[in-house]
Amino acid sequence: MASLTLDKVRKAFGPVEVLKEINLSIDDGEFLVLVGPSGCGKSTLLNLIAGLETSTDGEIRIGDRVINDVHPKDRNIAMVFQSYALYPNMTVRKNITFGLEIRGVSNAERDKAVADVAKLLQIEPLLDRKPAQLSGGQRQRVAMGRALVRDPDIFLFDEPLSNLDAKLRVDMRTEIKKLHQRLGSTIVYVTHDQIEAMTLASRIAVMKGGILQQFDTPQNIYERPNNMFVAGFIGSPSMNFMDATLRDENGTLSVHIDREGSPISLPLFEAPESYRAYAGKKVVFGIRPEALTHKRSSSDSADSQYVNFDSKVEVIEPTGADTMTVIEIAGKEIVARVRPDRAPTPGESMTFSADMSQISLFDPDSELRI
Repeated sequence: MASLTLDKVRKAFGPVEVLKEINLSIDDGEFLVLVGPSGCGKSTLLNLIAGLETSTDGEIRIGDRVINDVHPKDRNIAMVFQSYALYPNMTVRKNITFGLEIRGVSNAERDKAVADVAKLLQIEPLLDRKPAQLSGGQRQRVAMGRALVRDPDIFLFDEPLSNLDAKLRVDMRTEIKKLHQRLGSTIVYVTHDQIEAMTLASRIAVMKGGILQQFDTPQNIYERPNNMFVAGFIGSPSMNFMDATLRDENGTLSVHIDREGSPISLPLFEAPESYRAYAGKKVVFGIRPEALTHKRSSSDSADSQYVNFDSKVEVIEPTGADTMTVIEIAGKEIVARVRPDRAPTPGESMTFSADMSQISLFDPDSELRI
């Protein structure tokens, strides 16, 4: 296995720049997930690492070796595709060992490699079947097995679970996570699914429009998003945003939200010093649904700073473990997460609690975190 470094990597197709100075560095054994909406450049970046595309500028290194001009077959990289890309006329065994056979690996070594990989992926009963006789999840395991037998420096996964149904996706996510923990392999994984990114990654690179928006651990990205795009993209349901004013009331900063009939004032008990410069100015107030819930008190949790307000309930969406409750504040639909036994009925007024220790404020012009 090896580390991976991308230094000021750019890619343009004619006048269209699809990647703009991407800087990433992951250590040996890390699991990097590239995430973002369709067209953000994440698959192009994966293709640059694999050698399927050539960068316009910048440097790509595996370990200490610059690989910009190295042929794909000499990069010691294994790729698992979205479409599985299995040979339909070959058995599972042949699909797994075909690359080794082309490179002249002996029969004994090939047999040992396929036996080890089949045991690891639990596909031993499938070795004599052909792809048409396999389910989607089984085909994905075979595609992973073909990559594993190569013992590469880096594994590249290009949206490998997007063709599977919801239940199987969850199961395969767990299998990939277990596989990474067993092998300690370096993995670069592309997805547009932020739940996959959060559950699998050691670190996440969030991309938009060819620009790296944030590169950090899943928890830091979730709790301290760099900007409104990252805050809204990561998390399900996504973060709520409300236009507000930051006020200084006798030395205590508070978030003031204009609302017809009854404005909402939410004091900040432990405001960062960076907020002071925005006193008296417009801000965007961000709060995740789990930090907005049924009436609580600060004594419920030593780390929480609850502030209560009343609002009319518009819609409820039971999910089993929680009930998503939609309210309207200043013309915007806001989602709160409440316990099923505390779930309101649409049309009634309910007291909600906002945990002010879990909020984010953003500059309304730059959309950057304050």
